[in-house]
Amino acid sequence: MFKDIDNVPSSHRYSHISCDYIELLALVNNSDIFSIEDIRDRFFEDGEIHVPENESDENLGSMVAETDEKWTSQILGWFNTLIIRQNLYSDFYPFIINTDTIQLKEELTNKHKLYLFLLLNSNLKYIKETSNLTADFEELSLIAFTKYLPSSAKVYRFGKSMTANRYTGHITKKINKLAEDLKFSPKYKPHFFDVNDNGDGGLDIVSWIPFDNDENQNNIQVFLGQCATGKEWNKKQWEPCKMTNYIDFQANPQNVIFIPYDGRNINREFEEEGRMLKNIYFDRIRLLYLLENEETLLNGLNSINIVNNAIEFQEDLV
Repeated sequence: MFKDIDNVPSSHRYSHISCDYIELLALVNNSDIFSIEDIRDRFFEDGEIHVPENESDENLGSMVAETDEKWTSQILGWFNTLIIRQNLYSDFYPFIINTDTIQLKEELTNKHKLYLFLLLNSNLKYIKETSNLTADFEELSLIAFTKYLPSSAKVYRFGKSMTANRYTGHITKKINKLAEDLKFSPKYKPHFFDVNDNGDGGLDIVSWIPFDNDENQNNIQVFLGQCATGKEWNKKQWEPCKMTNYIDFQANPQNVIFIPYDGRNINREFEEEGRMLKNIYFDRIRLLYLLENEETLLNGLNSINIVNNAIEFQEDLV
């Protein structure tokens, strides 16, 4: 089920990544209590203390104490962030956070499982089999985006999933079909794609809001969506833009990025704002708010088995 769970995140610059890792530890630890001391020991053991040659034992002890204090202070900050998550996510939040402990709830609802599904997608490096998780994240993102848009909007999967049956075959066939749907013209050149390219051209979800009863659909609002589950999600922000090289859009389409992270700091600002482009972002809290009345949807997806197995899984991490 899990792998390399003892490998702490390599960077602690972004607190939301460390908070997700702590929640994952609490999930793996099942309903046992995980304390700040347990987490401190786990991170502190991986911390590097650079000791100059001929350093005295007294100075070494001071350096160790200083590093230990630094880790404890940082972990306290992470727990304060988790307490804020607990309050904001309310019925979706599957953990009990106290001042210095975190514990998986014994009674888990469908809403809790939706949260855990997104948490697992945020920690794919620790999951052995990820294909169902990422495919179902696209499906969940599509459903949430459909809830966000007006009822007149057209919303479709464009990615490589077997369920995206409106756009199938070679990438040029998919592009031609999308251009036909939008009443726009393709503008790609033959050398743009390999003869065996059945990919998605960087586009996972496409949507547009048509003007009903108007044959002229120029200058309508079009959304090009990318579902990014990897830690380097920011590098995928450009992916949907490539579609503007393939179709003659009459107005600039809007890029939309779906990420499973709660990418916020303790002040609920986007923690990686400096790496974000002028896109619309749907992170964990926005997705779950949109799925408020769709808590059973996970039961119809393959990932429900992964989530249930993760809940039943237990490893003594303390």
